[in-house]
Amino acid sequence: MDVAAFVPLSLSDHEGHVAAVVFVPGCNFRCPFCHNPDLVLPERAAGGLRVPVDEVLDQLCDRRDFLDSVVVSGGEPTLQPGLQEFLAAVRVMGLRVKLDTNGSRPDVLRDLFEGKLVDYVAMDIKAPPARYSEFAGVPVDLVRIEESIRLIRSTAPDYEFRTTVAPGLAAEDLRTIADWILGAKRYVLQPFRVPPEKGLLDPTWSDREALSPHALRGIWDLVAPLVGGGGVRAPTWAGPSLRPMSRGRRVVGRRTSSLRRLR
Repeated sequence: MDVAAFVPLSLSDHEGHVAAVVFVPGCNFRCPFCHNPDLVLPERAAGGLRVPVDEVLDQLCDRRDFLDSVVVSGGEPTLQPGLQEFLAAVRVMGLRVKLDTNGSRPDVLRDLFEGKLVDYVAMDIKAPPARYSEFAGVPVDLVRIEESIRLIRSTAPDYEFRTTVAPGLAAEDLRTIADWILGAKRYVLQPFRVPPEKGLLDPTWSDREALSPHALRGIWDLVAPLVGGGGVRAPTWAGPSLRPMSRGRRVVGRRTSSLRRLR
């Protein structure tokens, strides 16, 4: 499994847990509002830094009495060969696993659930069905997205669906998404922002207006009755800092977030 960045400590990526975060390169979507182009675009991901998997596992093992969770994010983790083996090694250490995914590979999710390798899944719902490919930046097989939604709801030990409310998404779109996942345990709205130190996959989206956190809180009152819980999350994103540490091998990033109380 390729690892592009390793964050040894996060108190925000798996709510209620002391976690380490592993970022993998490569993605099959091209969301224009993505703030991790270095992990997504092949020409940039292929030439990027890598952290040896054995070193990541060694660090996790050394810190297993302090950590209680490992978050695997990206990029899209389910594209990674060796993902199951990596998660199995994490499991041996007694750590929980949270997986971030775009839901495009339900077959991989099924295998992970059957192997009891994941405790929590956060699946991004990019847009309502009729606009999905527009916001994913590529043609999307909605059958596979819907299969992942059903599988997560029926099989994942715990989960959330979440939408980054990118420019162009309106209140009616969010209501349509909530109808699509009607009765889901948890749905989270994430305000769009452009990290000042990083660019978007499509830089022209940087100047587009999106719904404000204040507007999203009002919309949440309309969406909340359709789902079991959730809320509006307001991240302050620094993302993985793709830079070598003193030994030239280990890569550490920073990620912080302030979380509005989720109802």
